[in-house]
Amino acid sequence: MMVRAMVAALGILALAACAPLAPQPDASDRAAAELGVLSLGIAQPGRFEAVTVRLDLPASAAGSVLSFPESWGPEEDLSQLRRDTAFRGLERLPGEGEAYRVAPGGGWIAYTVAQDYDGEPDWQTHRLPGMRVRTAQSHAFLLGQTVLPTWSQGGVPLTLDLQSLPQRAAFSFAPADCATGCALDDLANSVLALGDFAFDIRQAGNTTVRSAIRGSFAMDADAMSGVLAGMLDQGARRFDDAPFASYLFAVNPIPAPPQGSAVVGTGLHRSFLLLASENADAERLRHTIAHEIVHEWITRRMGPTDEASDAQRMWFTEGATEYFAWKLQLAAGLIDTQDFLAGMSDLANEYLSSPVRELPAGELAERIFESEEAQRLPYQRGALLAWHWDMLARERGSSLDAVIADLIDGNTGQELTDARIQAAMARRIGGQFDSDLARYVVRGQALDPMALTLPGCVVATPERSGTVRFAVRDGSSRDTCRAEILGPA
Repeated sequence: MMVRAMVAALGILALAACAPLAPQPDASDRAAAELGVLSLGIAQPGRFEAVTVRLDLPASAAGSVLSFPESWGPEEDLSQLRRDTAFRGLERLPGEGEAYRVAPGGGWIAYTVAQDYDGEPDWQTHRLPGMRVRTAQSHAFLLGQTVLPTWSQGGVPLTLDLQSLPQRAAFSFAPADCATGCALDDLANSVLALGDFAFDIRQAGNTTVRSAIRGSFAMDADAMSGVLAGMLDQGARRFDDAPFASYLFAVNPIPAPPQGSAVVGTGLHRSFLLLASENADAERLRHTIAHEIVHEWITRRMGPTDEASDAQRMWFTEGATEYFAWKLQLAAGLIDTQDFLAGMSDLANEYLSSPVRELPAGELAERIFESEEAQRLPYQRGALLAWHWDMLARERGSSLDAVIADLIDGNTGQELTDARIQAAMARRIGGQFDSDLARYVVRGQALDPMALTLPGCVVATPERSGTVRFAVRDGSSRDTCRAEILGPA
């Protein structure tokens, strides 16, 4: 029996040796098997009332968990934006949130996205009209953070399938950007514009800028592109870090508030978003675009941050960004010395008149969305301190620009912690940074704009109204003062 079994086994081996071998997957096939696919489309040809989303997940994603957001920034109840969810090879997990675990062998999930209100957004219903998904017959506009899930354990890389989108469409990523896979977190940090936007492609130096602009504004597309080009160029020079080769710049109109105008900007991955009422003036539009472009470096290129505690470091993430928005506009020739000093004067006076100016960082983080004054405080206080710290660093032969460059160079993919930010600041600025931060930010002690360390060519003058005005010192020329404010690039 043993001999016959061995002979039979040898015969089977011999037959196998004679049979042709099955084709073996090459490296690209094996890599493709590890990739998932994100597909975007519209539910009905030529109509934009609903956007379709599908995630196809390979076996390599088994065990990971997809979690759909219920809130993002001021937006809540985001599950109301998704409907007709279908899935296979995924397990719906119990609990309050909507989450799915990928089964062995992989699977897919598909759903439809549509706005959950009638007509146009409005200020009475929405805390920030325009952030929520907008879908209508003629156009659609959405932010990935409100409709795409997050992925535990980093998930797997995803390629893009945009073939079902119409020609009148712009997404933060082109399929070629994700030919070897993109992270879902990056894809979620995106904007999608469909329908009756004005789409264009322009060159800004070595950078290709795709634009999707809807509405009629005080700045036309050329002027907006000029701001973007100048800011990207100066950011690259000042922070010694080149921008991406291409970006999407999206502009969508929002209703005017009951009084005045509204301009809101958001920096996303390889893209910038502007939400503005059509009665907004050109100066405000320009500055908001400039501010959001600075976010390309602060903090996007420094590493991920803990979203749950982001409000506690807004003195840096928004305050330093606001300062550099003014500084880089000056460097790019978008504003002159008087404009820069007027902008810093306005920040100082808004801070002085703010009823919440002495809120310590912990309490401010809890109340950040409570009022416009609370939301603006980190911009005002942080920008004034950033100017002051830039001058202190200059006295030591450095600059705040160098701090930003250090934090970008130190990005190893790890979380951008408060400790890392503060260590980089103290290293270039010196010991006064720690005491300033503790006094004015952590404890919320009132900051005196008259006591700031300023460029030698700038004087701070108190006025009868209790305000302060920064101006070029008598005997200094504006051009000389401009160079002193900017410092070496």
